[in-house]
Amino acid sequence: MKHREAIDILIGWLDAKDYHVEFDKKGDDSVSLESKIISINTTRSIETQLYILLHECGHVLIHNNDRIIGYREVQENFKERSDIHKVFQVMEEAEAWKRGRFLARRFGIEINEEKWNKDLSRALNKYIKWAAGVL
Repeated sequence: MKHREAIDILIGWLDAKDYHVEFDKKGDDSVSLESKIISINTTRSIETQLYILLHECGHVLIHNNDRIIGYREVQENFKERSDIHKVFQVMEEAEAWKRGRFLARRFGIEINEEKWNKDLSRALNKYIKWAAGVL
């Protein structure tokens, strides 16, 4: 399956959940759970766009089923600068990558493990640096 086909499958899955995906060169690679909009930056390779979309789908899965850990509830009860808020933000980001990977398997989307791991590491490293106060 090509990357564009995989993206189309994910868009269909998100449509069924009333989410809209916007692709734009100024996209910020994020999901708004309130407005149900996912923003993807098109200046990245199509493969990276796919992996980021999978990650954002992971956030959707977490939001729709957070019975194990209520990341958002913890984050909402503590200030953004607090250690607990930061730790739970990093945990949610890691969980979103994990759930995105499971979703790829579910849909038969092939993943280049080396590229996936590089994209995952780059993204999580930013959150870890933020949480540590380096950024």
